[in-house]
Amino acid sequence: MRLLASTGLLLAGLLLGGCASWQDLFVSYSVQMAPVRSALLQGRALDAMAEVRELVPGDDGYVLSRLELGRIAQLARQDPASRQAWVAADRALTAQDEQARFRVSQGLAQAGSLLTNDQTLGYQTPDYERTMLHHYLALDYLARGDREGALVEVRRANQVQERALRERDGELAKAKAQAGVRQALSRAPDLDRLVGQVKNGFQNAYTFYLSGVLYEASGDLNDAWVDYGRALEIAPDNPALQGALLRLARLRGSPEELEQTERRLGRKAPPLARGEGRVVILFEDGLIPARRELFLPLPLFTSAGDFRTFTVAIPYYDNRGADVGPLRVGVAGQAGTTAPLVRLEALAARDLQERLPAMLSRQALRLLAKEQLRRTAAKEGGDVGNLVVGLFNTFSERADTRSWLTLPAQASSWEASLPAGRQSLILGAGSASQTLPIEVRAGRTTLIWANRLGAALTTRVLTL
Repeated sequence: MRLLASTGLLLAGLLLGGCASWQDLFVSYSVQMAPVRSALLQGRALDAMAEVRELVPGDDGYVLSRLELGRIAQLARQDPASRQAWVAADRALTAQDEQARFRVSQGLAQAGSLLTNDQTLGYQTPDYERTMLHHYLALDYLARGDREGALVEVRRANQVQERALRERDGELAKAKAQAGVRQALSRAPDLDRLVGQVKNGFQNAYTFYLSGVLYEASGDLNDAWVDYGRALEIAPDNPALQGALLRLARLRGSPEELEQTERRLGRKAPPLARGEGRVVILFEDGLIPARRELFLPLPLFTSAGDFRTFTVAIPYYDNRGADVGPLRVGVAGQAGTTAPLVRLEALAARDLQERLPAMLSRQALRLLAKEQLRRTAAKEGGDVGNLVVGLFNTFSERADTRSWLTLPAQASSWEASLPAGRQSLILGAGSASQTLPIEVRAGRTTLIWANRLGAALTTRVLTL
């Protein structure tokens, strides 16, 4: 009877964990997503769609599942399914934000996770993932010929980044101040090499550049100037950004501004050409790395006053970047390569680096709660109760490896002014290549959105 009571207590804790599946209790998310990523890299996007878990609003992983499905459907050219998934994720995130102050279930989920793991908590979508959701919604609107809708989405994407800058608080320093957390962090893998020069986990020159391209195509040179400038602060060596600012300095008609921009960038602005159109390439390469799982010792005082060392599971990234590179471009006697705008893998690593202290603090509370449950089970159920709860505690100790795993590893850009008329672009990345005919219109922008996954290179052409 006592053993049944202990088991009932355990099950009650699990029920408090919200709508997490048994899979989330015992299998890391990265392992769950391995078949999906493998199918994408093999060019089987439709098969990958079928592997995405079907969840409903309110499930802890609902938003993440919609982000994954939207991206996969996009790569499979299933635009209605992609759009439906993006919109569902957007609505769910909006509802979460509106209910944040009154979310009683959040506290219940936290309570349940003290007996399981962080994967049973509702997914907290990082700011860089929120930005990319609006980025892809903007591209979806462009594919439908709705430039105004696209402009709304890039504004929303930029608002995510602006809000993130304002809302950084002392949570990181507070969590790091705990002695046990500091000691465990010292044993965690160093993510600095993967993070590189990234200052935070949310600023994204790729989205600022797309925003600038859309504003310029709409004739809004002031907003385009602002967003190109924001992007250049993050990616100062990108030639496409430098060229865009030099061109706008001429178009805006201020000799002083033009002189300052040329001095700042160390190059002269080319004269404005007539009878030409602008060609912009956005190139997304590879898949963002998956988090891995690492078990670390964490010394703690138990509720009985004993000092013990427990083992905790934490997520981490390999200290190396994904195997990606630039897109080679040849057209009308010109040849070049795309230049980096953002390494999403670096943003993901930086975001994890910022979250680790809070994760370890929750782990400390979880270990103490699990230890107390084990003591109760041992007292009421003897050796059998001790064994049952001990085994559950061991196998449910999983790191939270959730992140948007179908995002590209990095994005880069190339642009040029080309004579109006029929042009043929020769594109290549690694062993993947493609000859792409396009129609360049004078005074207009032709946007080419390219993706490489495995040995496949896919493109879409959008006229702005």
